[in-house]
Order: sequence, then structure tokens, then C-alpha cells
Amino acid sequence: MTHQSPSLTRPARPSTSLRREEALWGLLLVAPSTLVVLVFALLPILGSLGVSFTDWGGLSRPEWVGLANYQKALTNDPKALRYLLQTLIFSAFAVPLGLLVSLAIASLIHNVSSPAVRGFFRTLYYLPMVTVGVATALLWQALFGATGVNWLNQPSTVIPAVAFFTVWQGAGSSIILFLAALANVPKELYEAAQLDGARPSQLFRFITLPQISPTLFLVLVLSLIGSLQVFEAILFMTKGGPGDSSTTIAFYIYKSAFSYFRMGYATALSWLLALGLIVLLVAQWRLQRRWVHYE
Repeated sequence: MTHQSPSLTRPARPSTSLRREEALWGLLLVAPSTLVVLVFALLPILGSLGVSFTDWGGLSRPEWVGLANYQKALTNDPKALRYLLQTLIFSAFAVPLGLLVSLAIASLIHNVSSPAVRGFFRTLYYLPMVTVGVATALLWQALFGATGVNWLNQPSTVIPAVAFFTVWQGAGSSIILFLAALANVPKELYEAAQLDGARPSQLFRFITLPQISPTLFLVLVLSLIGSLQVFEAILFMTKGGPGDSSTTIAFYIYKSAFSYFRMGYATALSWLLALGLIVLLVAQWRLQRRWVHYE
């Protein structure tokens, strides 16, 4: 019996010309979507970077000022620093509260035995996500004023009140993510731990949290990005008031551009905010290695 050489049974490699033809077709197929991204995303981003180096009121001719807008934002504008601090205070309320509330609700829904009931509550808690933001903001504005103490008119309570509203409005997406993560936790881990006498709090701490830590990290990142860019709730509920006690950096960027007509300065603030977000995300990515467990 003759044996065939292994080299004779290997599939033939495609020729160089065939690989080039496939690469060319691939480039042609992705060219339309790439062109759309370039025209509607990348070019405006690069254009905004150019505007940030100018003094431009939106209608007048832009005047090149170099790094003056960035220098003003970092050293000569006390309002920018104060509004950034208020944004961080808002994030300190909204992010932990949103994580706790969404994880608690997701855990309760996950433990419901009836699929129909689980589906009902999933829909119920997701409704604020698909409801018109202006309508819900105005409704909560009226609710905050009907409690005897107008939370939105007190400088000491306006930021926590708006943070509570944004948590209610945005918890639906976090709940859905947590539900998916909880459903993927192996039941065998709980059964083995229960045989060893583990309490429910220990099950949650040593099994549930490590198993859903990647999703927890994702929700944390998305929540932080959203809280630092909060704008819609401020615009429709407080307009930055009372005084300027609820003005966030995103709302200040809006006012600088469309109330004060300082487009160049507003764009510079936007780029500084984007760079700050990138720094925070990089720091979070490095720190997540200590507590996020990937299988």
C-alpha cells in the first residue's frame, strides 16, 4: 500500500492575484460605509478641532487665536472649574445610585419564577428609556414641586434631585444588561456553595458579583460617560438654576455656544471634556484588572 505525502493532501493556497482581487472587492464593499463615516463623523470632528483654535461667533469670520481658548478654560475661567466640579458632584450621586438601583431591581426580577411576570417588569422598567425625555422631565419637575419642598429650587438639593431623575430615566438599559449577566451565572456554583452552608449574602458577594463583574464594569463606564455629559435633564428641569447651582459643564458648553455665541471657546471646552473622559476611561480600564473577572 502506498501512502500519500502529507504535503499532497493540503489545500492549495490561493494565488497572489486571487488574494489581491479579494482584497480589492473587500475594499469596494466597505467603501460606501467608510465614506459615510468620513463625511458625517470624522470630518466634523476634525472641523471642530480647527474651530477650537479660533474666535468665532457663529456668523462672523473665524479669527485664529491658537491655544487661547484652551488657556482660558484651564486658567482664566473660574466658571468652567466650578461647573466641572458640579458635574463631578452630579456623577458622584448618579453613578453609584444608578448601579445599586439597577442591580437590585435586576436581581429581584431575575428571582421571579414566572416568565410572564419577568417580561412584564422588564418592559415596565424599560419604558422610561423609550418615553419622550422632554415630557418625563416636565412631569418630574411638577412632581418635585408638589412635595411641599421644591427640590429643584434649593441649591443644596437640586443636583441630587436631577440625579434621581436621570437614574429613573436610564435604569432600564442597565437592568437589561444585568439580567442578561445574571442569567449566564452557572447554577452549579450556587448549588455547590449552598451545600457548603453559604448564606445568601455570601452567594451574592463571592459568586454573583465576580461572575457579573464584566457587565458591572460596562455599566459603570456607560454611566460615568452619561453623567459627565448630562444636558437634557438640566435644560428642561432647571435651566442651570437656581442661579447656576445646577449648571454642568455640558450645559455651560451649550450656553457658551448658543447664548454667548462663543463657538470657538465652546468647542475648546468640548475637546477638554472629551480628553478628560478618555483619561478616565483609560484609568478605569487599568483598574478593572484588579476586580473584573473574565472567564
